Amino acid sequence: MESLFSLTIIALCAAPLVAMVSAAAQAQESVAQPSAGQLLQVPVSDLDIKRPKLHIKNPYAGDKNAVAAGKQLFISMNCVGCHAPYGGGGMGPPLSDNRWIYGNKPADIYLTLTQGRPNGMPAWGTALPPQSIWSLVAYIRTLSR
Repeated sequence: MESLFSLTIIALCAAPLVAMVSAAAQAQESVAQPSAGQLLQVPVSDLDIKRPKLHIKNPYAGDKNAVAAGKQLFISMNCVGCHAPYGGGGMGPPLSDNRWIYGNKPADIYLTLTQGRPNGMPAWGTALPPQSIWSLVAYIRTLSR
């Protein structure tokens, strides 16, 4: 008799759980699943080779005070530790030539500084305000001249 009672209790407790699982399964079936073509269009990394070029100008381009502030940041944020004092390169790639992995346009440099890059370049977007990053861009652009 006790085992019949135990089975009844288990069945009563399991019934709501079974109903919830069944409802969840029905809800999932009603959601449209993406097609294989749609899935193939989803980028698998943030390195989109076919992305349009960004034509954003540095608001501090040519501003001597911004370049000086950028130089101070370059030193104080220890950019020199990887890129050398005048951007000649070391552990990090050189900044004094015209061959850049992620682009040498102001917008490209800004994105690199803000978001970071794989294999060592930290993201400074949460630590520095946009004005400071643009000052760094202004200074870095002077290194390749």
